[in-house]
Amino acid sequence: MPPHIADRGMHARSLLTAFGLLLLLLFSNASRAAGDQGLFWVAEKGDQQVYLLGSIHLATPDFYPLHSRILEAFESSDALAVEADILQAERDPALQQQIMRESLYTGGRSLREDLSPETYRRLQQWLSSRQLPEAMFMRQRPAIAMITLSMMEMQARGLDPKFGIDRHFLQRAHRQGNKKVLELEGVLEQLALLNNLENPDLLLRQTLEQLQDIDKLVPEMISAWKSGDPEAMHRLVIADELRENPEFASLYEVMFFKRNRNMAAGISAASENHDTLFVIVGAGHLVGEKSILKELEKRQFRVSAL
Repeated sequence: MPPHIADRGMHARSLLTAFGLLLLLLFSNASRAAGDQGLFWVAEKGDQQVYLLGSIHLATPDFYPLHSRILEAFESSDALAVEADILQAERDPALQQQIMRESLYTGGRSLREDLSPETYRRLQQWLSSRQLPEAMFMRQRPAIAMITLSMMEMQARGLDPKFGIDRHFLQRAHRQGNKKVLELEGVLEQLALLNNLENPDLLLRQTLEQLQDIDKLVPEMISAWKSGDPEAMHRLVIADELRENPEFASLYEVMFFKRNRNMAAGISAASENHDTLFVIVGAGHLVGEKSILKELEKRQFRVSAL
């Protein structure tokens, strides 16, 4: 079981690297990773090159080594751009304290007050099925409750954030010391987005819905990533969910589509200062008609799959 969110000694990564789970909940790999296609593109405009890799936030050791063309593109790039530099968060005690303050309720407020009776009942059922005390979630805000239960489910299946793609390349960039790391959002911005959702009940309800199907979705998503099939990934992560649960449309607008527009603007701006940029974002942000790739095309980038 992962550390309790209220445990002051928890690692920041247990809270932050799982943010992408709502967008791309599950990945592992049982074959030779170096032969996997992956979800990988290049966007070009003039002399500017932007490589874009769909991230897997939790994975397994046998996911590595990654395909040589991905590693070569990273080595040739001037800078690395990520949603948030999770390594910085882990090394900055002041930032960790701020994250904790944004994660938990103060005063007498509790999670139950921000959830509908039906969603809270489903959360209680989930806790009961795993023999977890209800009290451990009471101080958590809905976004943190989502992250906690998602982390538990992923780690119970052998997935680990320390093998995440974004973490892998951040470690390489920090170790090399000659590649600038850029944040397209930042951990506090991500938490603020989650904490200020108009209807936080939708966030936890959508997560509970996805986790019900986790064992069915795992092999399908693995196949989509390994074969480099963006259409299948879009169907699994976005299209099927919105078709079956249209009430989640407003949540997806905030969690995916608005962020895609903002991150595309940030990528475009960063590319003006770096001839070759290597970008890693959750794979759900790179698929579909409202993806970062489509937003870059609107900005006159020519996008090609690699």
